[in-house]
Amino acid sequence: MKWTWKKNNSLPFQDVFGPVESTITHMTYDSRKVQENGCFVSIPGKNMDGHTFIPDAVRNGASTIVGSDHETLTRYAALFPAVTFVLVEDSKTAMADYAAHLHHHVHKKMNLFGVTGTNGKTTVTAYIRSMLNNLGEPSGIIGTAGVWSKSDKYPFKPTTPTTPEAADLHDIFASFYDEGTRTVAMEATSIAIDLKRLHGLEFEVGVHTNLVSEHMEFHGTMENYKRAKLKLFEQSRQAVVNLDDDGMARDILDMFDGPVWTYGIRCSADIMASNIRTDARGSSFLLTVQGRSYLARAPVFGEYNISNILAAVGSCLAAGYPISEILYSLPDIQGAEGRFQIVSEYPGKQIILDYAHTPDALELVVDTVKNLPHNRLILMITGIGLRDPAKRPKMAAVVEGKADHIIVSVDHPGPYNRQRIVDDVASGFQNPRAENVYKRKHREDGIYTALSLAESGDLVVITGLGFGGYQVIKDQHVPYDELEVIDSFFQENRQLS
Repeated sequence: MKWTWKKNNSLPFQDVFGPVESTITHMTYDSRKVQENGCFVSIPGKNMDGHTFIPDAVRNGASTIVGSDHETLTRYAALFPAVTFVLVEDSKTAMADYAAHLHHHVHKKMNLFGVTGTNGKTTVTAYIRSMLNNLGEPSGIIGTAGVWSKSDKYPFKPTTPTTPEAADLHDIFASFYDEGTRTVAMEATSIAIDLKRLHGLEFEVGVHTNLVSEHMEFHGTMENYKRAKLKLFEQSRQAVVNLDDDGMARDILDMFDGPVWTYGIRCSADIMASNIRTDARGSSFLLTVQGRSYLARAPVFGEYNISNILAAVGSCLAAGYPISEILYSLPDIQGAEGRFQIVSEYPGKQIILDYAHTPDALELVVDTVKNLPHNRLILMITGIGLRDPAKRPKMAAVVEGKADHIIVSVDHPGPYNRQRIVDDVASGFQNPRAENVYKRKHREDGIYTALSLAESGDLVVITGLGFGGYQVIKDQHVPYDELEVIDSFFQENRQLS
């Protein structure tokens, strides 16, 4: 695409150095991914400044450089006169605007559902996608569990834990649109909102799950955390709000002017669930929508997942689907990878994987599995190197006394000391040296320990950030596959499989 950099066009910028016309075929914030006629966006970061990598981008074929450092751009413009240098006030908002323009604003032709909350985002987006696909609406998801179109998982290599950078998002939207996926349910994290990855997007529905303490290492205070999440609803036409959540529900209702669907289990709401019953196949419950009740069934476990179902039901109602069709879609609903995922490939073994990585989510999962038939419960929990250290001991505190064996391990250690992370978690136990507490510095070793302890009739629950395709070790995204680790254990211990 030929771009003309003039002040009277629709592209916001402050100044341009070098040619006022440039050809741009792709856009990236990673100089290593620049190819011929690429646009490199220089983003200042906490640890590194993207302006440092401008020469690398030019050598790799960049036709256009976007940045916010006037002095740096003018200096490099003199060195590389054939390259267009564009000065902007904010590199992140510019990248979002320019990426949308590059793809002809295809996102405006799509129905976007944004889901925000501390827990449940991944599951709710998966439920929305599954229900809409069951209803005949080709839908995809973007989030922690990866990028899924209406039919397949994309080979997308993430550079962020959940919500991709704006340039990647608009690439994904374009790919979805080209293959016929017209609706997208995506996770809208507080960090992504604050870092303007969602700048310029217009959501048909903004969905709220809950708000508890998380990401304090980034936001600093709960008020900042809440404020970031509330911004999603400034970009949403309709809202779906969890009245059971004291953390943010009232704030949304007070600020939002558009149509609202409320849901809850413990509160009176537009959409409610009661008389919840669980068996080996899932849950049945009485679904009440605006005063009318229906018997519903879904292959999910735990009250928290019923709440997630209600969020998805509200999203589909907001999208205009009648409750009769929504009910029809529930028995075949599919969740996300690693969210209360039952591993059934090994006869006689009961293994459940769950992404629970906050104290609240972990407690909900453990309380749910306690109701399933089993002899002993063997539980693995983790501390996250790249997240709020104050949360680590709470992970141990909420499960102490609830499992027969507890393995403590590490997720995404980053540059931090693994042993320190494990010890931080274990400090939450009243007796960190108890015989049934095992400390393992590597996630793989923790899983092997859990599976080795299991006997016939035992239930193994492995929690933490085992899904997403990688672990952050030092400054590298190292490929990681949870199911491969489990399979390797049974391959090496065939007598147990």
